Amino acid sequence: MNPHGPILITARDPDALRRAVEAARGASMPWVGPDDAGVAEAVVWFASSAPPSVPYRLPALRWIHTGWAGVDHWVDRPEWGEGVTLTRTVGDFPERIAQYVVGHLLAGSLDVARAAGQQEARRWARWTPDTVAGKTMTIVGYGAIGRAVGRAALGLGMRVRGIRRGPVSAEERAAGIAEVVDLDALLPDSDVVVNLLPATPATRRFWTASRFARCKTGATFVNVSRGSCVDEPALLDALAAGRPSRAILDVFAQEPLPADHPFWSAPTIRITPHIAGIGTPEAEGNAFASQWARWCRGEPLEHVVDRRRGY
Repeated sequence: MNPHGPILITARDPDALRRAVEAARGASMPWVGPDDAGVAEAVVWFASSAPPSVPYRLPALRWIHTGWAGVDHWVDRPEWGEGVTLTRTVGDFPERIAQYVVGHLLAGSLDVARAAGQQEARRWARWTPDTVAGKTMTIVGYGAIGRAVGRAALGLGMRVRGIRRGPVSAEERAAGIAEVVDLDALLPDSDVVVNLLPATPATRRFWTASRFARCKTGATFVNVSRGSCVDEPALLDALAAGRPSRAILDVFAQEPLPADHPFWSAPTIRITPHIAGIGTPEAEGNAFASQWARWCRGEPLEHVVDRRRGY
């Protein structure tokens, strides 16, 4: 078996992705498509899009690299068998998601919608915008993306706390990092709560009515990871009660979000169509090119998914 190829590539635009990888590498690559002769000999699978409904038969496969940060679509896939490594893309997702979170928070605090409405009406009426400085953000799921969101919030003068899987050292606690068991005690004084948990059986409907009830009046809930983490009816009830007072949602239990979903008509919800961490051929290509170089040199791959944890 040749460990350096061939590479199966699946993507919405495989040609653009091939060009991006080869531009980053400065060399051609041994690609095959799913319908090409020799696909059964693929050692590596670069899957930028969701895996197909019908599994591939890839007896030589040794490494799958997904172009997504989340890997919930891969957990039960037969292609990810024993002896096959699964890696995920980090790329520019931390920066993109950090920009999304602080951008929407600033749009709210500055009341951008009010400014747009007044401009359309040619109306001059001053107001005093709010500020995010001095407010507390609690980030639940404090990995690479969570840390990027935290850095962006700190740059705006916010107080940042992160929640991650333990154990947490004394030094980390001093820096504002805590464990999941500490979350309920932190919610009552959190002005902004950001969900960045992965989709696993343990995080399904993690955000329950009881957790939302611990949020403070006026708080903002932001979900930029997976919709399965949220009990959506409970969130609607919580928003009606004002705890939290508003939500910024980029992900949902069902996507696309059905046109008759009550989220659409909720005045305190801002909806975007799963774009916070959207991938681009350039970013995904650079990430895969870096991993491929490691693979060819026999070095450990980065961002390897733990089969037991599911992320």
